[in-house]
Amino acid sequence: MGAAWYEYRGFDRDTVRRARAWYGQFLPPDGALLDVGCGRGEFLDVAAAAGLCVEGVDADPAMLAGVRTHRVHQSDVLDFLQAASARFDVITAFHVVEHWDVTATAAFVRHSAACLTPGGRLIVATPNPGSLPTSAHEFWRDPTHVRPYDVELLAFLAHQAGLRVLASGVNPAAERGLPVDLADMDLTPHDHPPAEEGERADAPLRRWLGGQVAGGSYGRDLHAAIHRVAAELAHTRAELARISGVVRRALEVAYEPSEVYLVADKPGAPQPG
Repeated sequence: MGAAWYEYRGFDRDTVRRARAWYGQFLPPDGALLDVGCGRGEFLDVAAAAGLCVEGVDADPAMLAGVRTHRVHQSDVLDFLQAASARFDVITAFHVVEHWDVTATAAFVRHSAACLTPGGRLIVATPNPGSLPTSAHEFWRDPTHVRPYDVELLAFLAHQAGLRVLASGVNPAAERGLPVDLADMDLTPHDHPPAEEGERADAPLRRWLGGQVAGGSYGRDLHAAIHRVAAELAHTRAELARISGVVRRALEVAYEPSEVYLVADKPGAPQPG
């Protein structure tokens, strides 16, 4: 179903390749890389361009049909890893683990650890369950998704497999799905003059009022009323800015970037990069 789903949702190769490119920062300058669930080979392109010797494995022959220049294997991922030797400097899995239950994911991490060379790295990325649009509907659009994984659970599984977590968190380059542009929520009154400028601009009115009703109460009352209205408007602007800030912070929390990741290594000789 993978290839048909990708085509139906319009996930073109360039879009996926750009989304994966952010993880290039975690790659060593050379070595052997295995991309698990490699699909059409988008990250294989990224890693090969970075100087690594790449190969991929995927169970879906329709997805692998899109790989043209890299070595790939059609196989169940767990079966492939169980049969492989410790020869990979990097193993990557982008949007794979959410298709498995915890037992299978734990087995994947264990088998990956066994297939890594000392100092080798495991890189895993998966949809972010802390993102409201992801957890509420995007995740479950894919009928092959089984369950979400947060960073803490991924870190625990890596620890159980004897790996050391190097980096983890939210991928800031991933889409957020915000319903509004946060820049539009900036209610700072940039177009309003400072208070002292307002007072200077108000001076002719005060002089006129003073001249019209010198010694009378009408001018003083009108002047006081104008200042009350101005103060209330300033207070309203400040409250709107405060409320806007609260809403903006809430949106930033609810609409986190849609992807989380974990990078872990196998204790041993340090790996450059």
